[in-house]
Order: sequence, then C-alpha cells, then structure tokens
Amino acid sequence: MYQHSRAVRRISFIVLWVFGCMSAYVPMAHAGMISSERYQALADQVEPSKRAEVEAFLQREDVRQQMVALGVDPELAHQRVAALSDAELAPLARLAEQPAGGSVVGAIVFIFLVLLLTDILGLTDVFTFVKKR
Repeated sequence: MYQHSRAVRRISFIVLWVFGCMSAYVPMAHAGMISSERYQALADQVEPSKRAEVEAFLQREDVRQQMVALGVDPELAHQRVAALSDAELAPLARLAEQPAGGSVVGAIVFIFLVLLLTDILGLTDVFTFVKKR
C-alpha cells in the first residue's frame, strides 16, 4: 500500500511539473481592428482563375447538354456569368470545388463505426461477424 501511494505521488509530481512547464511560456496575442470596407473587399475578392474555371465548367459538353435538357440557353448562361460581380461569383466558384456526396459517405462511415463499436462492446447485436464472448 505504501509503495502504491509513493508511485502515485511521483507520477502526480511529474504530471504537475510537465503541465507547469507547458504553461510557463504563453506568447502574447496581437490584435487589431479591420475596417468593414477592407473586410468586405477581402471576402468578395475572386481570383481571375476562378472566373475562368466557371467558364470552363460551362463549356463542358455534358454541362451544355444538361442545360439544354433543362431549357437553359448555354450562350445566355455564359453572358450571365460574365455579368456576375466578384461577390456573386465567389459562392459559385466554391461550389465546383465541393465533392459530390462527400457528407453522405462520411455519415454512412460514421454510423457504421458507431454500430460496430457498440456491437464490440456488447451493447447491440447488429453484425454477425463480431465475435461474442
């Protein structure tokens, strides 16, 4: 019993020493105000390459076929994209970067892992390949 409390004391002393050393140096943070005009200009700024990417996307043959199938004139779509401001084009440019169905796949994997973990712990009986004790 005495040996156990001595070991716990040593470990707690080491842990306290490590935490103390980690918190000894705290760098100072420097903050400043940014004007709303500058913030809006930074937020709305779109690279010229993004406009070219959207134009290239609209020129793809499968996209043109889909636009025609939906009753949209491809030339009118090009004219409208050319007339968009940078602020209006920013969400459209980010939309092309998003993976299709990425969140759905992530949700399915998460649910599978949760069910597998609860099955391993013996809380559920969902999967037959999990060995029971």
